[in-house]
This record gives sequence, C-alpha cells and structure tokens, in this order.
Amino acid sequence: MNYIRKAPLSVLLFIFFVTTFILFSFLPVRLDFSKGGAYTLSPATKKTIRSINKLVEITLYISTDLPTKIIPLKTDVIELLQEYRRSGKNIKVTVIDPKKDSKIAEKIKQQGIPELQFSQLEQNKYQTSSFYFGIVLSSNDKREVIPQVSDYQNLEYNLTSAIYRLTRTEMAKVGIVGEGEANYGQQDPLNSLKNVLSQQYTVESVDLSTIKEEDAKTFIKAFATIIVLDKGTTQYPSEQIQLLKKFYESGKNVLVFADGIKIDERSLSITPADHNLNELTATYGAHIDYNAVLSTSAEYVNFGNATSQFLAPYPFWIRSNLFNKKSGLFANIQFVTFPWSSSLSLKKTNKIAITPLIVTSKKSWIQKDTFSLSPNTIPQPIQRDLKEFVLGAMLKNNKGGEMIVISSSRFPLEQYISRGGGNLDFILNAIDTFSSNGALSGIRSRIVSFYPLPDLSDSQKDICKYTAILLFPLLWGIYGAIRLMKRK
Repeated sequence: MNYIRKAPLSVLLFIFFVTTFILFSFLPVRLDFSKGGAYTLSPATKKTIRSINKLVEITLYISTDLPTKIIPLKTDVIELLQEYRRSGKNIKVTVIDPKKDSKIAEKIKQQGIPELQFSQLEQNKYQTSSFYFGIVLSSNDKREVIPQVSDYQNLEYNLTSAIYRLTRTEMAKVGIVGEGEANYGQQDPLNSLKNVLSQQYTVESVDLSTIKEEDAKTFIKAFATIIVLDKGTTQYPSEQIQLLKKFYESGKNVLVFADGIKIDERSLSITPADHNLNELTATYGAHIDYNAVLSTSAEYVNFGNATSQFLAPYPFWIRSNLFNKKSGLFANIQFVTFPWSSSLSLKKTNKIAITPLIVTSKKSWIQKDTFSLSPNTIPQPIQRDLKEFVLGAMLKNNKGGEMIVISSSRFPLEQYISRGGGNLDFILNAIDTFSSNGALSGIRSRIVSFYPLPDLSDSQKDICKYTAILLFPLLWGIYGAIRLMKRK
C-alpha cells in the first residue's frame, strides 16, 4: 500500500488508462461525436437487425496483402461489420482471405466476386497487384452479393437492404400504370426497369379502367407501390384519379414520371402536356410546370449521322448530382439524367411533408413561351434568369404513404438511360424503401464532415500564429514561477 502511495502520478495514470481500455474493449460501447453519427449504425438499421428471426451470415472476402492505400478502407469495413454483429444475435460475421484457398477463390468467382487489379507507383515504378474485396450475405438458400466494396459511404444502406431482402417472407407487388401509352418507338422501353425490379418484386401492368369501385380495396391491398408513367397524352377519368389518391392516402406509395410539356422528337416542337396528372400531384403540393428546363450541367448527345459522330452537351438533357443528402435513396448513385424535363413548383399542403430530392445546378434556366430545342438555335440565357430548379420531390402523408414526383416521363426509359447514370438505381432504391414500410428510409450515408478554417485577415493570421508560438512557453513559465514561489 505504501508502495502505491509513493508511485509517481504518471505511473498511476498509465495503469488507470490501460485498465480502462482493457475493460471497455470487451463492452459494445461506442461514443460517436461526428456530425450525423457517421461512425454508428442508423436507428433504421438497428431496428431491421433486431427484427429478423433467422440467421444471416455476412462473409467478407478480402485479401491479406492489400495495397497500402486500401488498408484504411479495410479497417472501416470490418468495424462496420462488427457493429452489425453486436446489434443482433442473428448476425454472424466471417472474414476470409480467398487467396489462401484456391477452392474458395473459385467458388466466390462463380458467385460474382471478381479478383480486382490495382496499380500504384512504388519506388519510381508502377506495380500491379490483385486482391479480393467483396461481401456475400446468405440466409438459408438465399444469397445477396456485393461484388466490390468501393462505396463505403453507402455500404450501410447496401448491407441493410440486402438483409431486408434476404429475410423477407414474400415478394411485394409493383404495378405500372400508363405502360401502354408510354411507347416511344421501342418494342419495350421499360425492359431494363422490369428486369431490375422482377429480381425482387412481382411486376404487373395495371389498367385502371378495369378496376371497378367495389374492387378498390382489393387493388389497394394487393400492391405495395404503383408507378405512374405518362408522356403527356392521357386524360385519366376523375374516378381513376380518385383511385390513385385513395391508394396513396391509405399509406401506400406512388412514383409519378410525367412531363409538363409534350415533345415531338422528329420536328422538335413542343405543345402543352395533355395529361391531367397534376390533379393527383398538385393536390399534395407538387405541380408539374409547363416549361422546359435547360442547364449547363448537361448530358452529351450524339448529333451525328450514319457516317460521322458529333458529341456535344445538350442543355435539355440535364445531368444532376445535386441530391438531398439526408435521403438514403441515392446510395451508389453518381448522377441521374433528365431528358427534356420540366420544373416542379412545390407548395406546402396540410398533413403533407414535402422534401425536394433532386435539383439542377444554379446555372440553369427555362424556356416557357417560346421553345427552341435544336442545339444550334438555343438562345443563351441572361444572367438574371439563371437559378436552381426542382426536378424531383418526395411527398409524405400522415399515414406513411410516400409519393415521388419526377418531372420527366423519359427518366426510366431504356432509350434515354445514360451509361453510368443512376436512374434505375434510384427507382430501385425508392421501391426498396417503399416496400420495407420505412425500414430503410432512415439510413444515412457515412460521410464525415470536415470544417476548414474560415478566411482570416492578415492581422488575424498574425494573432493566431504568435499566440500558437508563445502561449505554450508562457504557460510553462507561469507554472515554473508558481513552483518556485511555493518552494520559497
């Protein structure tokens, strides 16, 4: 006991911190002070994990000899998976190096996890290495694969949505309204969309005219989500609009893709849209405007012919990555494309929460009364006309029903889907969120916010510099003076 009393304070502090570290290393406790909780699981993820009643195995296939630049990502991914394991008793996490077993390497290649190549400059020469970095989630005989863990920001959304799909007992039904009217000259312009959705859902074409009033409850109960697609030519009878309203107000979900204008692509002429879908969307706060939005952030379009190609940005085909950062609908999406889009006017409505999802850059403008679609005759905008426009919005009612309005009917069509764009991924993310009854709606991106120093004047910079230089020696001088005074 006397020995402990005589021990230096530094030794006692060292023993205290080591003991505390060892004790807390065995406890599932984590304090996350980052903005938005970038290092902890979202409440939606924790709720999903706790609700599953069957074992889900998460296997991370990763090489031991990773390139140096990827090692920090490995640490983050393993820590994230350990959070999943600690959050639920039915989650099992395993880490395997496929390079140590050729049979495992061959097996995961068949499952869709490739061997990746990485080049880096070391010792003044390029060196190429190969490695594995993928995840397989399995439950009973069902399997979900993340072939390459490259998007850590949205990895939580990908993992949780995969767990939800694995543990779902039945396939939700998705109905497509207006498919027959949406023929733009292709045999099936929705082929890619249907292929993507049919992997997880039962997809059916819906003709509202065949649904009688007495069948409305059966219709509402049968479908989880309805996609309404229109190119500006369909006038829905009031009873069909009322049916869609009842569907939405009952707590179900609707995606609307519609234009404010009608375009003849051969003559490049514009007339007002003939549909009456604003009777649906504007009731809840989102009006599809009669205009055409242009932007300097535009998709490249081929204006050539059979003998020559000429690629140029086309302002009417808007390319946007300005997403609502609080929404989980944009996981794995770099940008989306809006071919010939109108703007949305949002107006607050009772009992409806309205959230803009996608906007244009601030260097965007509209054509309203006079339209010129030819790339050679588009007039340059006046500076005061440049501003931001809303192209997509979420309308959520007090029953939990959600409606997404996208002001371009061509947004989901195969003919207009940009290579590398995320149009289909956005639709799939939205329907995943809808079909989960909100289980996936609160999952955020794992983005760490950085706060750079503000701009300072030269005098402020001098004050900061000399304070940093002199403050620490001054404090030690004061401390030394106090010690000397006590000795005297």
